Amino acid sequence: MSVDAFLSKLPPAFAKQVTMAREVETHRLPLYSKGLTKDLGGGIARGRVCLIHGDPSAGKSALVLQSIAQWQKDDLVCAFIDVEGTFDKTWAESLGVDTSKLIVQRTAKSSGKVERDTIPLIQADIDVIVIDSISDIAPEAFVNDEGELKDQDGRKQIGAHAKAITALISAIHYYNENTAIILISQDTTNFGQTYVEMVPHGGKKTQFNSSQIIRLKSSKADSNFIKGQVMVAGNPVEKLVGRKVQYIITKNKLGPVKGTGEWHFYYDGGFVGIDAAQELLSMAMRYGIVNKKGAWFYYGEEKYQGEKNLISSLRHDDDLRAAVSADIDLAETKTLGEEDSDDEN
Repeated sequence: MSVDAFLSKLPPAFAKQVTMAREVETHRLPLYSKGLTKDLGGGIARGRVCLIHGDPSAGKSALVLQSIAQWQKDDLVCAFIDVEGTFDKTWAESLGVDTSKLIVQRTAKSSGKVERDTIPLIQADIDVIVIDSISDIAPEAFVNDEGELKDQDGRKQIGAHAKAITALISAIHYYNENTAIILISQDTTNFGQTYVEMVPHGGKKTQFNSSQIIRLKSSKADSNFIKGQVMVAGNPVEKLVGRKVQYIITKNKLGPVKGTGEWHFYYDGGFVGIDAAQELLSMAMRYGIVNKKGAWFYYGEEKYQGEKNLISSLRHDDDLRAAVSADIDLAETKTLGEEDSDDEN
């Protein structure tokens, strides 16, 4: 029996609700990091949940805020559910966010209130919702009928937090069709019988219900920190200004399952946030698009003395950044084509 013949046997009202696979499209939103976007297969997806978890001060919120700044340029509407109460307008603006166009909800502390603040935004077809973070959400069972937090004796239910997060995500899935949902979580330690692993809060259901999971890892070893000069009372002083951060894709139902990379995250100095220019340079050198000879870096017919000068040019020269990015895309397409050819042989 053909598909058309089968569809003709269905009740007309039901047949109109049937969706053919050819009509299903996944719309992706690129993140601020080019490498992470590539490894995810194009970015995070609308209508899905993306979970970002990791070490403290690894730049989880910064990655999201810098991505919001990028999405705002495409006229996307974003909301930031500030469960932790740590959203800082000045920091967000330093990362490029137009705070006059960002919706911030700061009253959501319990799982029920987060749900009530989130679902109307989803129903209004908002583009992106960030919940920062699910680690700090209080289970609705901890709140009394007057909306006040119960005393400690009333907050001893085992597994209450995991159940609350599961219920919240279930509600999001029920209503969500076109909104990209980003959950941010701190790491917690899971002790298995033969292993120890760092996992996000919210229980196994949180991981199961997320289409994409990204872990940001940053060691506290001295070698992992970045030093730079900061002006103090008009004088340059060397201090710690950033750290190296590794991203690890632990789940991706929309592309490659595994992917990893590294970027520099700055929290002080003349530049703050994830250094996309440094990441771009690393990728360009990996493909031989930029070559180094001594202290000089060569891109086509142009040359730059020192890595810092080239990174600075990539930050401030839109045309240069776009050209290097396009060359990387071309090199990756060529590499994938060669890999496919090898597989066929």
